[in-house]
Amino acid sequence: MSAGAPPPAAGRRRRHGRRHRTLPVAALLGLAALTATACGASEPESLFADGKVSVGAKNDQPGTGVVHTYKFSGFDITVSQQILKSVGAEPDFGIVPSEDRAAVLTENKKDLVAATFSITVDRMKELDFAGPYASTYQGIMVRSKDHRIRKPEDLFGKRVCTWPGTTSVTTLEGPQYERIAVYERPDASSCIKDLKDTKVADAVSTDQMILYGFTQENPGLKVVPDLTYGSANHYGIAMKKGHRQDCLKLRDALRDYVSSNSWSHDFSTSLWSIPRADPTWETDYKPRVESIDALSCRDRPRT
Repeated sequence: MSAGAPPPAAGRRRRHGRRHRTLPVAALLGLAALTATACGASEPESLFADGKVSVGAKNDQPGTGVVHTYKFSGFDITVSQQILKSVGAEPDFGIVPSEDRAAVLTENKKDLVAATFSITVDRMKELDFAGPYASTYQGIMVRSKDHRIRKPEDLFGKRVCTWPGTTSVTTLEGPQYERIAVYERPDASSCIKDLKDTKVADAVSTDQMILYGFTQENPGLKVVPDLTYGSANHYGIAMKKGHRQDCLKLRDALRDYVSSNSWSHDFSTSLWSIPRADPTWETDYKPRVESIDALSCRDRPRT
């Protein structure tokens, strides 16, 4: 039974002077059964109880989530470490592909996912999110020496690579983009290879924040400035439904983190290419506390 809940009916006693009202045995048994059901429906043990939390993360996105010499790094990783430290827990990172981010939570393979996972209305029905910890629009990345693509219509007839399980795929399926030859590869690394090595792709499309991270390890690639698609994507730390109190603890820790100087320091350290390219980067990528309140630990966004 959760703390702060009103006492069950079986525990209440109404006084009338010195007289006490007694209930039949059958009624008492029924109340006891209701009480047991209510307590059985309470939240399971906290995910942070033993101080160690399994976290699904990306391994092929420089700047946000990448693995080098068996060590995870990137902004997703730093945010997870900072937020979990505030609730007395330590992350144990493991690789999760984009298309499996929800499944590893619902199938209890991971406690949390911090993998540039966008908070959407549909995903909020299945999962709880603490976030956003960053926001970004979808963009376009091309080869550095390719100057053909500057505005949306320049992509007409061009081959644009994306990968499964991302909001990028859904956005470019819209009727206004039907003249773009969008195709999917298994993962981000495959799209990068198509663009850089084989030149099968004319461009790669996903969130701008992720694309800028790719350019940090691929100097032959560049993000097309001021060319974005769709609405803003808001990244959150996801968990399976049923741990609302844990989610609220992460939300509160995230509020404090975003309101401090640590967010800007950690973002610019992990994604140094963004401040170099965008003088208003904090306004563009840093979430507002109001957004965190509106999207965290809810079954639908607060309007």
